[in-house]
Amino acid sequence: MAADTSGNVPIEHCVQAFEPYIALNSHVRKPVIHISLNPSPKDILSEEQMTVLAQEFMENFGYGNQPYIAWLHEDIDRKHMHIVSVRIDETGEKIDHNREAIRAQNICREMEVKYGLHPTLGEHGERELSSLQKVDYAKGDVKAQVKHTARTLLECYNCHSLAEYGTLLNLYNVIVYEVRGSVDGKEYHGIMYGALDDNGQQVGTPFKSSKFGKAFGYEALQKKFAASTEKVKRNSLAERTRQEVIKAMQDIGTKEDFARKLKEADIETVYRINPEGHLYGITFIDHTSRTVLNGSRLGKAFSANVFNELFNNPDADRTRLIPPPEQDTPRQEQDTKERLERKEYRQQENQGYQSELSGSLIDTSALGAIDIFSLLMEDDHTHEYIDPAFRFGRRKKKKRRRKL
Repeated sequence: MAADTSGNVPIEHCVQAFEPYIALNSHVRKPVIHISLNPSPKDILSEEQMTVLAQEFMENFGYGNQPYIAWLHEDIDRKHMHIVSVRIDETGEKIDHNREAIRAQNICREMEVKYGLHPTLGEHGERELSSLQKVDYAKGDVKAQVKHTARTLLECYNCHSLAEYGTLLNLYNVIVYEVRGSVDGKEYHGIMYGALDDNGQQVGTPFKSSKFGKAFGYEALQKKFAASTEKVKRNSLAERTRQEVIKAMQDIGTKEDFARKLKEADIETVYRINPEGHLYGITFIDHTSRTVLNGSRLGKAFSANVFNELFNNPDADRTRLIPPPEQDTPRQEQDTKERLERKEYRQQENQGYQSELSGSLIDTSALGAIDIFSLLMEDDHTHEYIDPAFRFGRRKKKKRRRKL
């Protein structure tokens, strides 16, 4: 493929690369597919890294042996890559598009975990989270319920460990735990998921993580937790939680009263109490910053021992145990500002997509849909791609009349 004197390849030469494939099957109405890969603005990726991601995506998507053109855009706040390929292979067969959106999203999720990238969420994911309900064993299809809940919460929240992730899942009647063992002298780590009833008792048969996909397994979770830990530290996400907890501690009374005050600040408090009534663990789930934090992660003053003393010892030295309140920071205003900026950004991005590659051969139904990274596994997940054939129902083929 020849380039001009500037080093650029003319678009007509790019299209010519697809013509031999298109000529093999004239029945495919839109033989060209357009995909866009959009990393989060927080993921600073080089051109080489973006190229590797594009190659891996196309390979896993079934287009590894197809000719395709990829180019990098920096016309918005983040680098993003456009890929154009042909849906007809070298034998004239149309590449399978069944469950295309689901396959694409699964590939994206696995790549986010593999490379420690910021997971994507956006409008579709926000809707999933807002409509998320507790797993109901009596409703049936427990596997699908558990998987959907585990995936949504893993994508939406920042957890440092399996224990914190498990505490979050328990709120939605899901349990997760690690199993260890050895086979032929080789140690292995496995992850199991299961359903709980409203009393916190496990019901039904648990599922191996392999039944859900690699993104739910031990190695993937460890990478996710490491990425979340770095994100919480980099963006000071624990600070908002810490300040709200300090406020609630100032006139601390019973466990129930303390939890109620934090609930008003959109923070869930989970106590772990042994049969003797001793508090041995406390976890804060901040639904505003989407962060799960064991008390000790906020500092020594927030450990279970401190709260156990405050709740159960009327003679506790409160002056020593309770941290003084600090000056409020405009965190909530900043969060609101960032959400508005993300919304405006997505609108600008989608408008930009509509003006690109609108030729009759280009399948533009996937524009902005296979959005690999952005706000999952927070800053974007844009619009879910649904193939038009499934959205509007398959068109019935007209019966051909026999010639008499």
